[in-house]
Amino acid sequence: MKIKGIFVLLIVIGLISCRQEEKTTYVKNGNVVYIPTEKQCKENKNHLLLDIKLQNALDSVFLDTRKMGRKMEVHRLDTDITSSFVRLLQQICVDDSLIFKIKAQDFYQSLHGSVPIYLNAMDTISGIVWMRGKLDDLEHISYKKAFERSQIDNFIQTQRWNGNLDSASAIYYEKLIKTQNATQFTKAKINYVLKTLQDQLLYMTKKGEPFLYDVSDKKVLLGIHLLMQKMKKGESVRAVIPSEYAFGPSGNKVVPGYFPVIIEIEILEDTD
Repeated sequence: MKIKGIFVLLIVIGLISCRQEEKTTYVKNGNVVYIPTEKQCKENKNHLLLDIKLQNALDSVFLDTRKMGRKMEVHRLDTDITSSFVRLLQQICVDDSLIFKIKAQDFYQSLHGSVPIYLNAMDTISGIVWMRGKLDDLEHISYKKAFERSQIDNFIQTQRWNGNLDSASAIYYEKLIKTQNATQFTKAKINYVLKTLQDQLLYMTKKGEPFLYDVSDKKVLLGIHLLMQKMKKGESVRAVIPSEYAFGPSGNKVVPGYFPVIIEIEILEDTD
């Protein structure tokens, strides 16, 4: 009887293993293989919010957005919408995930990117992508604004600046050097530095070559103009500037849209 019981148990275990194996069987779709999900939720929304974890051919993780503090944003129109991988992304339901394998070259080309130098373009990479959200254009704008605000609020809470929040502009600033009885001005020589909230340098004036500030210069960032209105000769200030007064919703080649920056300004002398 014991032998018969063990035999039955082994059969049950075998059946369970077979079912699990069936569930983890990869299927091929174009140049990508993946494990099918139970549901498909294809929606015609332009913006996808993803978390993604990627491993190279040696199973070493080289990208995990969950550790970066921000989700990967994919704009459908900035991808190869004919690629198998992008079509699969469109079908993932929110709060669902997809396990896949694909050549590095095909993965990055589908997202209109280039293969990093630390990867072999023809190597197969494996990964899992979690769908965190599908947004239309208006929803995406609201998401970007809310995310930017949370970045600024978190920075203010964690830094030990003795600053003030300007209620009109939402610029948070601290005067590092204050002067008494100084006069206002319309032109001045200044040194300034632009950085990210993560302290990455974006731009700074060269030593011995100050910037000639003019209040009528419309090319100057609005955030600098607003800070200069609060300053006098001999003073210096540092501030967190919302994107509205920096590089705006579109950004530039270096700074993405809805990107807050830190500005540090030192007034050397006025030239009125």
